Amino acid sequence: MQLFDYSAINPDGTEIKGMMEAADQEAVWHAIAVRGLRPTAVKVRSRAPLRGFLDGLTKVKLQEIVVFCRQLSTFVRVGVPLTSALETIAEGATSKRMRQACASMVADLERGGLLSAAVARHPQVFPSVLADLLRASEMTGHIDEVLIRAADHFEREMETRTKIRGALMYPAIVLCMALAVGAGLVAFVLPQFRELFAEYGAKLPALPAALLGFSTFVGNNIAWILLALLAAILGGGYYLRTEKGKMQFNSVLLRLPAVGEMMRAASIERFCRALSDTLAAGVPVSTSFSVVVESTRNPVYRRALREVGAQVAIGESFSRSLRQTTLFPPLVVQMVRVGEETGTLDQHLAETAKLYDSELDNRLKRLTAVVEPLLIISVGSIVGLVAISLIQSIYGFASAFKG
Repeated sequence: MQLFDYSAINPDGTEIKGMMEAADQEAVWHAIAVRGLRPTAVKVRSRAPLRGFLDGLTKVKLQEIVVFCRQLSTFVRVGVPLTSALETIAEGATSKRMRQACASMVADLERGGLLSAAVARHPQVFPSVLADLLRASEMTGHIDEVLIRAADHFEREMETRTKIRGALMYPAIVLCMALAVGAGLVAFVLPQFRELFAEYGAKLPALPAALLGFSTFVGNNIAWILLALLAAILGGGYYLRTEKGKMQFNSVLLRLPAVGEMMRAASIERFCRALSDTLAAGVPVSTSFSVVVESTRNPVYRRALREVGAQVAIGESFSRSLRQTTLFPPLVVQMVRVGEETGTLDQHLAETAKLYDSELDNRLKRLTAVVEPLLIISVGSIVGLVAISLIQSIYGFASAFKG
């Protein structure tokens, strides 16, 4: 299958342009004619190797997935055909990958495929949970309602990510600024004192001399230092992309006092919310659980939940299996147990997700409260060290000048 750009004339005489996935140009001409349009040009979409590589690195933002779900839900509710709806969404999409995915889905639907299958063909664009929600909705006929539920689910996921990033962004920016100011003073201000001291034959105090020595060492070996940093970043990045590296890194993070508690709350909230949404949409329990497990971001929780799935598959209780992982607090286990016994597992999971969403907010506030004094101490230490060096240099120069 290839992507084609085409232009055609509407029955009212206006020209339209679009994109379509098909086996060859003849198939595109035929598909356009079937829609009642008069095709005027069809050509294969060219893609430079570098551009294709860069397109592969870009990801569709979760916000665009939310917009896609809400727009498609509106079109379905008012009776617009899916192919026309997807073409309209593609025209307004900001991401090229989203436009290409919509064009591919239009071709799949015109060949008689299902919307869920068309979405599942693009795992790099759409989360796997969306395809399963649509598959369940196709059985019940409530596609518009399920799309709204999916949009709400992705919006809550986006809010959780924003909360975590927002809590970490401020400390990172302040620390980077402090390091930049300290490095600038050491690199450009202190060397002026060294020249003055050398001119008068005086000796630099110990602290300024140590900082200048470090600055000189970095300046003389900057190429090797940059190469070593690049190698460490690339090597560390490669290791963290492996399953073993992800597991070890996240295991360490989960043991940290404040960060670990925040990560636990976020993982539990996401798991409960995702499983509740899929169950409420009518997706079978076995399918819901496997999809939610594989979409779990934390590898430690993902491995534990896979073991839970294996235990449940052989007849073990869901709540008992969760308890054995030691990753879920008694409150979560109790809510799941009551949901199992009463047949309202989706409702109890939704309540648990709300509880841990509030808990995550509290954890983030506590983390900020802990980080702020540490940040003040760190910034004060960096700036204070350089300030003391400058003061010592000034007094040392004054003493040398009097002598």
